[in-house]
Amino acid sequence: MNGADSSYASLRGRSPFAIIWMFAAIVLCLLILANFSFGVLSSLRAYVGGESKWSKAQKDAVFHLQKYATTRAADDLRQFLDNIAVPLGDHTARLEMNKANPDIQKVRLGFAGGGNNPDDIDGMFNLYRRFHRVSVMQRAIQAWEAGDDYIIQLDKAGRSLQREIESSSPRAQDIESTLAEVSSINEKLTPIENQFVDALSQASRTTFKLLQAIMFAATPGLLILGTVLSLRILQQRKREDDRVRHIAFHDDLTSLPNRLMLTQRLDQALSRHRRAAMKLAILYLNLDRFKVINDSLGHEAGDALLRQVADRLRTQMREGDTLARVGGDEFVVLIENYENSIDVSACAQRLVEQLGLPYVLGNKDCHVTLSLGISIFPSDGCDSRALLKAADMAMYRAKETGRNNYQYYVPSMNVHTLERLELESDLRRALERGEFLLHYQPKVDIGSGLITGVEALLRWKHPRRGLVPPLDFIPLAEETGLIVPIGEWVLATACARMQAWQGRALPKLSVAVNLSARQFADSKLFAKLTRIIHTSGLDPALLELEITESVVMSYGESAVAVLDKLKSIGVQIAIDDFGTGYSSLAYLKRFPIDTLKVDRSFIRDIPGNSADMKITRAIIAMAHGLRLNVVAEGVETADQLQFLRSQSCDAVQGYLLYPPLEEDKVAAVLEFNRLNCADSIAVPA
Repeated sequence: MNGADSSYASLRGRSPFAIIWMFAAIVLCLLILANFSFGVLSSLRAYVGGESKWSKAQKDAVFHLQKYATTRAADDLRQFLDNIAVPLGDHTARLEMNKANPDIQKVRLGFAGGGNNPDDIDGMFNLYRRFHRVSVMQRAIQAWEAGDDYIIQLDKAGRSLQREIESSSPRAQDIESTLAEVSSINEKLTPIENQFVDALSQASRTTFKLLQAIMFAATPGLLILGTVLSLRILQQRKREDDRVRHIAFHDDLTSLPNRLMLTQRLDQALSRHRRAAMKLAILYLNLDRFKVINDSLGHEAGDALLRQVADRLRTQMREGDTLARVGGDEFVVLIENYENSIDVSACAQRLVEQLGLPYVLGNKDCHVTLSLGISIFPSDGCDSRALLKAADMAMYRAKETGRNNYQYYVPSMNVHTLERLELESDLRRALERGEFLLHYQPKVDIGSGLITGVEALLRWKHPRRGLVPPLDFIPLAEETGLIVPIGEWVLATACARMQAWQGRALPKLSVAVNLSARQFADSKLFAKLTRIIHTSGLDPALLELEITESVVMSYGESAVAVLDKLKSIGVQIAIDDFGTGYSSLAYLKRFPIDTLKVDRSFIRDIPGNSADMKITRAIIAMAHGLRLNVVAEGVETADQLQFLRSQSCDAVQGYLLYPPLEEDKVAAVLEFNRLNCADSIAVPA
């Protein structure tokens, strides 16, 4: 089962449980409401019970105080104090609860002193704080406050009576007066107690009716809500089913059919075409150098480019054709009911041309090309797998023949594809087997004729194939990502070799190493380079990193930070293949560049091509105006050298002077060059 099918089954499995959880939530809401209701009623009951204790304690306090006035016994006084402590405890709790930020511990102590059950105290506190503004609660609280005032007076009367009785000469008149006051307080407390009980009773009845109404209203309401939500869930389930089916058969980024749907449609089309003895064609499309754009501009830009490609492809499709995205930058077109191969070729050429037009990513134009392979039913295969494989092989042949073209499948491509797979397998083991080596091409100062540096060039000595041409394996290394560890090996080897030559008292010169787009995108590039330089002991100023202008421009402002870090340790920066990119010249003043290397395509036809001479002359003048060094690549004739000398080009490379040399020959050339400066190159005194 693939990922989409798994998601589909998972969603279907969850829907009944979602309904169960919905009803469970409704039941939980009802339980919470019931619990709250019982809590309120229980707290009201606790206040009613507390009032009974309060009233009994108050009356007992009056009785024992009056008895104390007669008997003057200490036990009667003690019982008065014990009984008066009950309403005083409730009084303390009420005063604390009236505060903005009450101390719950003091409230608990007060209610406990009032004889209330500890389990009821928190509920009594919450009821008082939450509902003290409700009218019936306000009436009860007012009665409570009035009763507390009389309790305070009663307490004061009791203590006054105690002082009078315990004095040396008690006065009967004062004792009688105090007892009269006590009787008056007792009479006034009775209606207040009744008011408090009536208020709480009304509050209890009102709360019960209100909560009963809420329960009766909420229960059917929640059940109706649950039913509605259940129906909505079932509707959502259907929408999710449709969505999952879409996900299972479509590409999420472009909304095009994916490989699964393509295979189904192709199988169906093959069945129809077999019965009708008709042909169909498969066009396998792949964007050239898409990985460079993805790595340099980021995955968001890569996704935007793929969406634009999909939109452009849609406009080129006939009704009835199937367009699918089957991989990262790979698309397939299924063409049915075409009249002849000329129609297929015309469609393929149209796609190559249309997809080669510029794309807009952000504020800049981006150029990609298309490689396209074609397979035909039934000549190239009788099932979907064979046809797709054949078209894929043809697409890779289109890439190998220069990209930006289309190729029809032929059986001989099978052999070539196997060779490519074998080459990729060998490339993955070449580094650990020590099959790579470096050649060095000298860079010559055009004025003095002295070699001022060398460029390290990667070579692969295959155990069976011999020296593999760089164009045969470097693009493959970039495509597979192997260029990153291979590039690190090139840097380490070149730096170590240059330091070894410096130790032999050979002329001091720099070594240039090319950085690919993948290396430049490596977040650990600076750390790796620092470690390599430190390990080799090479002066960083003798290392020159060559980067193409398209790579630099692809990174924009982030490239400035990378190059600044490299410059901070003394590394030199050169722009390789200058003039072949799509960039603006504004970056030359923004980026910390030391050298421009004029691409060999501008040098090759000098002096026969006047346009190339003008371009080269302009590049040299511009670079010198920006205080940059200029190196011309691909110098192969004396006329080319003479022209570059006349334009004050700083240095040259090419087979006219030195081809790429093996490591053991470089030292001899450097020594010879130092002792015998080439008169044919040096400028006359």
